[in-house]
Amino acid sequence: MQSLRRTLSVRFSLTMFAALLVIALWAYLGARRVLREELDRGLAASAHLESAVLAAGYRIPPLSSFPDSKEFVEAVNRYVVVRDAAGRVVGTNTPLAADMPYSPASLAVAVQGGTAWETATWGPGSVRSVYLGVAHERAGDARVVQVSASLAPIDTESRRMLLLMLGTVVLGTVAAMLGGGWLARSAVAPVAEIAAQTNAVAPGAVGQRITAHAEVEEFNGLVAVLNRMLERLDRGLLAQRRIIADVGHDLRTPLTAMRGEAEVALRNPRSPEQYQRILVSLLEEIDHLGTISDTLLLLARIEAGDLVLHRLDTDVDELVTRAVQRVRQRATDHPLTYAPATDGIGSAALDSRMVSLVLDHLLDNAVRHTPPDTPVTVSLQADADAASVTVEDAGPGVSEDMLPHLFERFYRGDAARGRGAGAGLGLTVAAAIVDAHGGTISASRAESGGLRVIVRLPRRDGSRTA
Repeated sequence: MQSLRRTLSVRFSLTMFAALLVIALWAYLGARRVLREELDRGLAASAHLESAVLAAGYRIPPLSSFPDSKEFVEAVNRYVVVRDAAGRVVGTNTPLAADMPYSPASLAVAVQGGTAWETATWGPGSVRSVYLGVAHERAGDARVVQVSASLAPIDTESRRMLLLMLGTVVLGTVAAMLGGGWLARSAVAPVAEIAAQTNAVAPGAVGQRITAHAEVEEFNGLVAVLNRMLERLDRGLLAQRRIIADVGHDLRTPLTAMRGEAEVALRNPRSPEQYQRILVSLLEEIDHLGTISDTLLLLARIEAGDLVLHRLDTDVDELVTRAVQRVRQRATDHPLTYAPATDGIGSAALDSRMVSLVLDHLLDNAVRHTPPDTPVTVSLQADADAASVTVEDAGPGVSEDMLPHLFERFYRGDAARGRGAGAGLGLTVAAAIVDAHGGTISASRAESGGLRVIVRLPRRDGSRTA
């Protein structure tokens, strides 16, 4: 696993090294070019001066006080050679220049009145030369002044400058490495503090939030994401605790009833009819437990994405009619009214088994949680995109603050709708199935004060599960 701090430091150092190296090489090449240009200007000035001296009829004064080329280069570094049109040496400013090489082509240019430049090898090094004709009015005089300078001083200074710049690059890179390490530590330190606060979040605790560097713009987004995650975990933890408590209550109630029935049955001998009634009661409680178990498994499959919808063209009116008939058979104490779509609705791409389960949950909820003789109305409407089923009762309804929670697991309304309390999962499963179809489900207060639930299902395949 790579260290971000080390990676930042190394990359910063390499970037600075590359930048300093490019700058040093650019400066070196530029300085060398400037030195060469200055040397050429100096040679040109010397050539014009010597040409004027010769044109005036004077001779070039000799410099014989330098025994070798090294001292001459260090002190003067100007070799002056006067040549005739054939290239023969007719005068020098130092005996050291007697064997100075020359270029016939450059000499010819100078004889014709031009200026020529040349770089040639001489001895262990190189020389730079300029050729210029002697300017005078005497006919037949084609002398040429060749002024040369050794390039050794420029090469020496260039090497010294290059070494100095490379040393600067090395020192700059070391400084950049140290500075990069400090910058990397400073940049990563807030992340370490945020991680430390995150690790300090106690398991099972709620309401804890990350506060480190929340005011820093660059880390505000990260802190906000972590705090939103903690908020979701808090909601999930609270919901889990409520679920555990409610599941325990819902399981304990039928188990207690079953135990009581069994103890009563075993206390005294009874007739076969009495034992049969006790077994029927026990079977009802077992069915209640099975309903809770099956509902939890179905909800888990839906939330895990394992539910496969088998969507076929289904007659929605017929589907709702059968659901209403099933409820009428088992809820004879509630007047149930069905208002189908006036113009007919046709078919829609639905999983009829799952949608029937939704309708059963909604109708059972309307019947179970309202007093006897409470009217329940089912209506069907449709447009080009979706079919809407509305289940409305004239019961006591629920308060406005309870409406947003009706589709949560194990949520139950107030005591006014508490007749025959169920497992609290019906509306949750209904919402999950509708969502899997790509539809919507909503709850509101009816004009009569009761509860109105509207299910809107797309007529084409818009499901969210495979």
